[in-house]
Amino acid sequence: MQGIQKSFFGVTVLEDVSFCVEAGEIHALLGENGAGKSTLMNILAGIYTKDRGQVWFDGQALDGCTVKETERAGIAFVHQELNVFNDLKVYENLFLGKELVTRCGRLRKKEMIRQTQELMGQLGVDISATELTEHLDTSRKQLLEIAKALHSNAKLIILDEPTTALNNEEIAKFFRIIRQLNAHVP
Repeated sequence: MQGIQKSFFGVTVLEDVSFCVEAGEIHALLGENGAGKSTLMNILAGIYTKDRGQVWFDGQALDGCTVKETERAGIAFVHQELNVFNDLKVYENLFLGKELVTRCGRLRKKEMIRQTQELMGQLGVDISATELTEHLDTSRKQLLEIAKALHSNAKLIILDEPTTALNNEEIAKFFRIIRQLNAHVP
């Protein structure tokens, strides 16, 4: 991102901001409330449009991209407000909108459950694919959100204030998982 500018209702919230991430890097954007951290990431994820500047990802310009287009490019945004459906099972949340179906249009539940369990195992988390999401505590819902990002084959995962609702033990586990994921970056 280079020279990003964004205003809301005549109030400039970002002015000439540049940000670069290379493969295998982990960054934290720090600043006071209202400093523009989330706004910058919302622009990168295609949620907001920038007023000025340029955005590139993986060699392609992302100017004017939508959320779906940035997702297809390989960017996943895990918002602070969890985006899971409590009345669905874990595997159903993971595959929502990306369900596996047979040629006849029937859901391939066993395969979706298997893939979900495999992904949870790779993350080293004890979450059952068939567990009802409402039974997960906040930290495990956050891990489900990360699993959704990984399941979409994201090359860049943006986590907006991921530790806000976590206790110290959950934060330590969260950072272990982040380091584990980073260790697998080619």
